[in-house]
Amino acid sequence: NHLRSWLAYFFGNYELASRLVGEIQGNNPTTQATFSTCSLVFVEGLISSALACKTNENKWKNLAFESIEKMCHFAEHAPSNYLHMLLLLQAESSVFLGEPILAAKGYDNAIKAAGENGFIQDQAIAYERAGLFHLEQGNDSMASQYYGQAHNAYLKWGAKRKADQLRLHCPF
Repeated sequence: NHLRSWLAYFFGNYELASRLVGEIQGNNPTTQATFSTCSLVFVEGLISSALACKTNENKWKNLAFESIEKMCHFAEHAPSNYLHMLLLLQAESSVFLGEPILAAKGYDNAIKAAGENGFIQDQAIAYERAGLFHLEQGNDSMASQYYGQAHNAYLKWGAKRKADQLRLHCPF
């Protein structure tokens, strides 16, 4: 279900992704900071942030903030592995909090940190989310640049279907 939650998130099915994360947490409550646990916190934060933007419901905002709090702990102890995740979650929360300047800076910082530490898949996600952010801000030119970078990063990672989806549905 962990990988299925990521796939659902990648292809925009946030409700299914949230349900899958809930099932994982219900079946395996753990507080250990394993990579799998941190990855689950990350995807839950991304899903919650996307749903907070979509619905403006406090339930999703609160879950996003909980993920940020957990990710702060992980990033404090292993910044090269988790700082970029924290930065992306913070950028996403800035969007639903209506802080576009912080969001734009947060996306750029997440992109840079993911790239510096070799997390091409997370860099691709950050590029894509930055593209969506700029598109929603009415900045089509910037959105196109970020979507193009996301497309290239997904291809570099080997996620051809995701890259194809971007090419079909996103302006770049």
